[in-house]
Amino acid sequence: MRHSRHLLTFALLLVLVAAKSQEVTFSAPGGFYDKAFSLTLSCNQHDKVIHFTTNGNTPTANDRTYASALFLDQSLYSQSDIYTLRNCPEEAWWCPPSVSKCIVIRAAAFNTSGERVSNVVTNSYFIKELGCDTHGLPAMSLCLDSLSLFDYHTGIFVPGVHYAPENPEHSGNYYQTGREWERPCNVEFYERQNTGINQQAGVRTHGNSTRRFAQKGLKIYAREEYGKKRFKYKFFDDTDINSFKHLKIKPFQGGWLGIGCQDYLCGRMAKGLNFPSLSSRPMVLFLNGEYWGIYFLQEKPDERYLEDHFDADLDQLNLINTWEGEYEYGDNANYLRLLHWIEANDLSDEENYRYLNDLIDVDNFIDYQIFEIFSANPDWPVNNMRCWQEGNGLWRWLFFDGDGCFLLCTDEFDALANATYDGDKLYPTSAQSTLFFRKLMENDTFRARFLSRFYHLMKSEFNYSNTQKYHQEIHDVLIEEIPRQVDRFNYPASVDEWTEGMKKVDQFLWHRATDIDPSLQKRYVGEKMSIESIYPNPAQHLIHVEVNSEDASIADFVILSPLGQRLYLSKQVVGNGITTVTIHLNLDNGVYFLKAGSSVQKFTVIN
Repeated sequence: MRHSRHLLTFALLLVLVAAKSQEVTFSAPGGFYDKAFSLTLSCNQHDKVIHFTTNGNTPTANDRTYASALFLDQSLYSQSDIYTLRNCPEEAWWCPPSVSKCIVIRAAAFNTSGERVSNVVTNSYFIKELGCDTHGLPAMSLCLDSLSLFDYHTGIFVPGVHYAPENPEHSGNYYQTGREWERPCNVEFYERQNTGINQQAGVRTHGNSTRRFAQKGLKIYAREEYGKKRFKYKFFDDTDINSFKHLKIKPFQGGWLGIGCQDYLCGRMAKGLNFPSLSSRPMVLFLNGEYWGIYFLQEKPDERYLEDHFDADLDQLNLINTWEGEYEYGDNANYLRLLHWIEANDLSDEENYRYLNDLIDVDNFIDYQIFEIFSANPDWPVNNMRCWQEGNGLWRWLFFDGDGCFLLCTDEFDALANATYDGDKLYPTSAQSTLFFRKLMENDTFRARFLSRFYHLMKSEFNYSNTQKYHQEIHDVLIEEIPRQVDRFNYPASVDEWTEGMKKVDQFLWHRATDIDPSLQKRYVGEKMSIESIYPNPAQHLIHVEVNSEDASIADFVILSPLGQRLYLSKQVVGNGITTVTIHLNLDNGVYFLKAGSSVQKFTVIN
C-alpha cells in the first residue's frame, strides 16, 4: 500500500512538472501602467497552441488563438458587459450607461487535440492612458467563469432559482451559503508599485443586506486545491500579519450613511483598545475586467483570524456569534454554562464578581461595551456580537461591522439605553443581548471601572484631535474615486451627498463626548454622597477630597466663590465607600466652597 502511495505521489509530481514546463508566460506581469504597450505570450513547448480570453472566462480550445503580440488597447476590453445583467431585486437595481474597464488576459496551452495541457495564467492591466485610473487606490481583479456568477441555477450573483418574490430581502442564489456555493476564481491585488498577489482562490458572497445589492459583499478563500494554502502578502499597515487564509471584500454600499467608510473608521479608532478589531483598507474592484466600485479589503473575524493574531489552538477554540450561544466554531457548552451562571447569580455580590473575573476578560468586555456605545452602533447588541474562548481560558469579545456607526441621531437613538435595555423588543436590542452588561453594572467595582474607563477614553483615544485624523485620512483617500462610485452604482446618489455624509460623521466625532455625557449622568450620577474631608486646608496648589458614596457613580465636583460664582467643574467617578479625588487649583487667596453631589464644604487658599 505504501509503495502504491509513493507511485501515485510520483505520478502527480510528474504531471505538475509537465504542466509547469508547458506554462504560458507573459512578457509583462499584470498591474498598473501609464501607457499602452504590446504583450507577448509564449510557451516553451512549440507544438502547443495558446488560446486566450479577454472576458474573464477560463480559456478553451474554442477561444481566440494567440498568433502575434497583443497591443493592449480598448479593443481587448471585455465585450461581455456583465454590468448590464440584473443581479439583485428589481427595486434595488441600477444600471449605468457604461463602466470603465481594465484589460484581462487569461491564457493556457492546448495540444493538437484541443486538450488543455497547462494551468490557466491570468493577468490584468490597468492602463492610465486608456482611462483606467484608480486615483491612488490599490486594485483587485477577480476573474471567474460568467456561469459561476450568472447561471440561473448555480450562479452566485443572481436572484436565480432561490429567489422568492414574497421575501426579496433575504432570498436568492446570493443568499446561499456553504462550500457548495463557493466558486473558483483568479484573484489579483496590486499596489500602485505593482506589488501584491496573483493566484487561484475560491469566492463566495458575504454579508446580510449587502448580498442583495448590485455591489455585493464577497469573501475569498485560499486553499491548497486552488494552488496556494494562503494569501501571502502584507496587505495592512496596522498589523504584522502577512499570511491570510480568508479575506472579506466589503462593498462601499454596505455603509448606512452613503459614505461607505464607517466600518473602516471604527477599525482605525479601535486599534488601541483592549479588544481586537479588523484591519481594513480601501481599494477598487474589477470583476471580469469591469469596474465594480470601491470596496474595503478586510480581515475576516473567524477562527483563522484568532489563530493568526492570538496563536489560538483551533482544536481548543470556541467562537460564539449570538448572546444566546449560537456558535460558529468549536462548541457552545462552556458559553452556555457561563450564560446560565450569570442568569442565576447576583453580580452585585463581590464574591460572585471576583468569580466572574476568572471567566471573562473584564477589561476587554469594558472596552468592547464602551466602543459600541460611544460609536452609537444601531445594529447592536442583538446583531454583530462575537466572543471566543481557547480551552478553558477567559472569554473575550471581538468588534466587527460598524457600518451603521457615527449617525447623528442622539435624540432618536440613545446608545446607552440601547446597551442597558430590559424590555420585550427583539431588535436592535433585547433583554437577552444586554444581560451580561446589565448584571455587571449592578456591581460597584465594575461600574466604577466602566465609568472611569469611559471618561478616560473620551479624553484620550476618542478625543476629536485623534478621531478627526482618521476621518480626514479616509476622506482624502476616497474623494477622487467617489465620482466613479456614484456613476457605477448610484450609491451615494451624488458627490455632494457623500460630502454631506462625511460632514455628519465629522460633527458626530466633534460632539460625541458632549452628547453622551448627559446620558451617563442621568443613569449614574451620584446623589447619596458626602464630603468627609478636604486636605490640606488651607491649601496652595491642590486639594485632596475624601468623599463617601453609597454606590459607584459619576459626581460633579464644583468650586464656588463666596458669591456663588462657579470657578471650577470636574466630573469624577467615585466608588462605593470612601474615594479620594485630587483637584489641582489655580485660585487666588481667599475662601471657597466645594460642592460634590449634595454635600458642600469650605476651604481656604493661601499662596
